[in-house]
Amino acid sequence: MEPQVTFNPSPTANLHYRKLRSRLKQVLKNLPERRKRQKIYIVLTLPIIYLTAYVTALNYSYINYMFYTMYGFLGILSVLIFLNIIHDAAHNNIFKKQWMNKALLIIFDLIGANSFIWRKRHVLLHHNYQNIAGWDSDIQQSGLIRIFKNDKPTVVSRNQSWLVFFLYPMYLLNWILLRDFKDFFVKNRTIQKVCNIPQKEYFKLFIFKAIFLFYTIGVPVLLGVKLYVALIGLFILLTAGSIFALLALLPPHANDKSKFPVPDTEGQLSVSWLEHQFLTTNDVTMDNWISRHVLGNFNYHIAHHLFPNISSVYAPEITIEIRNYARENGLSYRSYKLHQALYYHYKLIKANAVDDDFLEEDM
Repeated sequence: MEPQVTFNPSPTANLHYRKLRSRLKQVLKNLPERRKRQKIYIVLTLPIIYLTAYVTALNYSYINYMFYTMYGFLGILSVLIFLNIIHDAAHNNIFKKQWMNKALLIIFDLIGANSFIWRKRHVLLHHNYQNIAGWDSDIQQSGLIRIFKNDKPTVVSRNQSWLVFFLYPMYLLNWILLRDFKDFFVKNRTIQKVCNIPQKEYFKLFIFKAIFLFYTIGVPVLLGVKLYVALIGLFILLTAGSIFALLALLPPHANDKSKFPVPDTEGQLSVSWLEHQFLTTNDVTMDNWISRHVLGNFNYHIAHHLFPNISSVYAPEITIEIRNYARENGLSYRSYKLHQALYYHYKLIKANAVDDDFLEEDM
């Protein structure tokens, strides 16, 4: 096992964190508790909409374009379920009782992903080591796209400035049909550094993947849909979901305005944990009904990384306080409009397509 990454111990940063937390407690006292109750309605409604869209797809399966449209909608709904339910449940932010939050994660298994391995990746790796090569598995993904400058260049990465437009729509296809299995069975995967997988999770992996494939492909075929139509439908589901998911997942971390800290040989970082959050995470400037009630306030990402146990329903007000505190104390709070954040991500992709050593040899 590689040495654990540690942050630079900083009394000043610890003092900042305690002061900021104290200020946020005062903010939370004045925010309505009913927002958490309203969150429950979303938790109940989204799976019902998903099931309704699926039944509609089956009912109109004799009309190809209706079947495909409903499957595309299922892909988008899968992402909305992740943003509004799964992500908050993984941090125990929906119900007061942890077992109830854990029970919600089964929805993730039913829509094709593996909740056990994702929660381990997200909570243990991404939240502790965001933007650190070899540790942040949420950023590292399949390894085809070169996000970290120190990663070894490949034929794909040297052409990634245009290949991303073909590879990114395969994001969920890779996640659901390949990545989860790799994390379970390939011993050099990042998750193996911090996670021992119980035997029962191997059975759940195969059972729920089979259930997902059965209801997305098998059931339509049994009802008379041609196999190729069902396969195209699944491809549309995963592609639509991939594009929508990446609009939400890419902007907060992976862009050329964020830092990608490199630990020294002892695994020590030069910055404190608090500084690391601001250097590697940014918000997406958006505050409207859609961002609050459809996207689950996922755009308020620095608040989530600093205080993951605070419910996302309070993220807008929490973020205002964080932004004010950062400006008062010289911390680098950053927020970009969505199109800016996506542009900055593409700049990172384009810059990392260049192999510096290769260029130096030619000069």
